[in-house]
Amino acid sequence: MPPKNKNKSANSNDKPAGNPQDDASKKIPKLSKAETSPNSRSSSGKLTKLLSALSYLVLVSGAAFASFYLQRVLTEVHQIRAEGEEALQKNSKVLQKVENALQQVNTMQLSLEGLEAAVGRTQAELESTNRALTKGETETRRVEEVLQKLQNEILRDLSEGIREVKQAREHDFSSLEKTLEVRLAELSRSIADSVAEFTGAQEEAQAQLSKLKIQLKEHNEPGNLKDELLSITTAVAGLHTANEVAEGNIGVLREQIVSVSSELQTRNKEMASLSEEIESVRSLVQTTAGSLKQDVSASQAIVQAMSDRIQSVVDEQLHTSQALQSLQTVLRGELSKTETRADDLETKLKVTEESIEALANSATEQASRVEAFLSKYDSHESSLASQSQVAEKARQALKEELGGLRSSLGELQASIEALADTNTKLEAEERMDDDVEAESLEEAIIQTEELQNEEPENVGQKEDEAAEEVALEEAAAEEAVEEVAAEEAVEEEVIREEVAEEEEAIEEVVEEEEANEEVVEEDSVTEETVEDNSVTDELDQEKTGVEEVSLEDEDRQ
Repeated sequence: MPPKNKNKSANSNDKPAGNPQDDASKKIPKLSKAETSPNSRSSSGKLTKLLSALSYLVLVSGAAFASFYLQRVLTEVHQIRAEGEEALQKNSKVLQKVENALQQVNTMQLSLEGLEAAVGRTQAELESTNRALTKGETETRRVEEVLQKLQNEILRDLSEGIREVKQAREHDFSSLEKTLEVRLAELSRSIADSVAEFTGAQEEAQAQLSKLKIQLKEHNEPGNLKDELLSITTAVAGLHTANEVAEGNIGVLREQIVSVSSELQTRNKEMASLSEEIESVRSLVQTTAGSLKQDVSASQAIVQAMSDRIQSVVDEQLHTSQALQSLQTVLRGELSKTETRADDLETKLKVTEESIEALANSATEQASRVEAFLSKYDSHESSLASQSQVAEKARQALKEELGGLRSSLGELQASIEALADTNTKLEAEERMDDDVEAESLEEAIIQTEELQNEEPENVGQKEDEAAEEVALEEAAAEEAVEEVAAEEAVEEEVIREEVAEEEEAIEEVVEEEEANEEVVEEDSVTEETVEDNSVTDELDQEKTGVEEVSLEDEDRQ
């Protein structure tokens, strides 16, 4: 689009540049014709032709400048729009990146919440396991203490029982031995005494028998023998009684020995039962101690397993805490990056707002300049109106002779209105399509040139006819016309100076826009649309101002 428009603008600039020469070449023979007429005709024809040539030159130069400036402004607008689209794409990419970062942050927050919940559950499980371990340890300690107490009590009881049994055995054996020794000694003494007595009695009896035998042999007397036999029988009966008493004592001793032996047997049985009970108690103690040791070993294994599990859980917790710390560092870095990006975007937004404010200020300045220009234009219009009134007063005498001239002027005004309509249509078409606008502008310029080339010929012919009829009357009005022409030339110079000032102001605005292009690239969609609208409004206002100035110049001419 921009190169085509530049070519068209160049063509449009080339065409208006050639049109003034054609107009001058066409006007040369008209001037030669006017020279053949009288002096009054030549002076009036020269003035009108000069005025028409100047008006045509102004119109053509204004149209060419307007087309060139519009083409340049349109190219700049297209460039600004392209840069704005690039900035929009960059902003959309940045927004997508920020949204992705926010989504990642949300997912990381959710994962962190899940990890925190898992850590909380593991901590609760660890606390419960720690409580169970403490309870198990206290219970094992209590069991160990109870077992130790039981072992101590059992060992104490066993030692005391064994000591008592030993003491009882020693005491019983010693007492029995002593009693048995005493009784045996008594029995041995009694038996020895009885045996000694029996032996003594037997010896005495044998001695007496021997004595008796001797006496019998010596005496052989029966009476003495009977007495001696009676004494012997009495002695033998005494011995029998003594033997019976000794036998009774021996039976009693035997009974006592049997009772003592039975008591010893009962005591031995009691000792055997006590030893069996002690063995059973020892076996029970050993079995209970083994079971308790097994329970303690099992509890120790459970405690070891729980400690291993706790250690693994602690390691997992450390890993999770490290992972959480790394995730927190990553998230903090991402958040810092997003914050820096947000700060950069805020600064860019501030810069764009400042640029928008500057553009708004420049727009207000341009509006004030346009208002000043309009006020100047109104003043010029008022001066032109006053001058036109003076000219009308001077030309009141020429109204009847210049009827045809007025009709031609009416046709010229109609053609100018048609040209204005075509210009408005061209402006509408320019907004919709630049290519069609340029072509329509060229056609409109060509039509205006043809109309302007045709109208001077008609006007020249009518003026020649009117000049031939009222040569004397025009001589009187030449001075007024010359004054009006001089005033119009001065006004045209003033208008040209104002147009040059407007061009300089527009160039300054364009330079300001070029300086703010970098800031505008980073602006948002709404700000770019506002800037485009403001630029287009300014351009429309300037185009309308230039067109109004050109149309007013044509109307005045």
